[in-house]
Amino acid sequence: MGHFSKALEKRDSERGDKPVVSTPDKVKNEVPADGSRADDHRAAEQKPGAAGHPLVVLSDPWSYSSEQFRSIKTTIMFPEDGKKRRLILVTSSVPAEGKSFVATNVAAAIAGSLDNQVMVIDSDLRRPTVADIFALPPDAKGLEAYLNNQCPLDDVVYPTHMEKLSVIPAGKAVENPSELISSSTMVQLLDDVRDRYSDRYVIIDSPPPLFAPETIALSRHVDGIVIVIRNDKTSKRVVADMLDKVDRTKVIGIVLNRYDVPFARDRGYKEYYAYRKGAGNGSRDPGKK
Repeated sequence: MGHFSKALEKRDSERGDKPVVSTPDKVKNEVPADGSRADDHRAAEQKPGAAGHPLVVLSDPWSYSSEQFRSIKTTIMFPEDGKKRRLILVTSSVPAEGKSFVATNVAAAIAGSLDNQVMVIDSDLRRPTVADIFALPPDAKGLEAYLNNQCPLDDVVYPTHMEKLSVIPAGKAVENPSELISSSTMVQLLDDVRDRYSDRYVIIDSPPPLFAPETIALSRHVDGIVIVIRNDKTSKRVVADMLDKVDRTKVIGIVLNRYDVPFARDRGYKEYYAYRKGAGNGSRDPGKK
């Protein structure tokens, strides 16, 4: 059994758990501007699920943003071609487009399903963010320590407040991220989780390939790629240049972040779900008019 398998079994036993594409044009999702705190390090000050927290699928589950993340989840879990993709890389064309926000919310959406577990791996050793989003301790060991052979893998796998979601944070920022992420140890880690756990999805938060060559190497070992672009920032040329760096056949989704959703549309989603929640007694939620 590989190191990854042992680490997850230890985590699950401690917690009481049992271990257990279509074309990009068809999978574009628009994530509203209320998800703007894509890579905001203030997240550690808030409890995941609290109002205003970056995990909007928990803090605002009936919003238009959350619905888009559930749509991305469906694309990953039920692809049109029937090919199961469990190792998903989430990246962007330039920094600060919201890749960590998208990666963690997609993972939370998958963790909310009945039968599947999910892990988030923060492979951005340049600007680590995932640990803050899940409010891990500032000194938490992460992927960097494991790849540098400083600790066993089970020391860097962390449970979260969601029963089916675990995290490998990046750890501290390093000067040689390309060498570490491109190493045989990292490849073995991905192979291990793919081979051992048929029910587990792995969402990898990775830096922009135009600035981080390790993402190009990592993309060769994943099953699918989700690209995040910022509505008010990213040019078509930059996106095209980025797509030239990866295998386009693996791109299963393009997410348009910071998209201004009309108020009526977002309100419509919330009121529809509020109505459905009260449908059993023929009424809407209290306070809804």
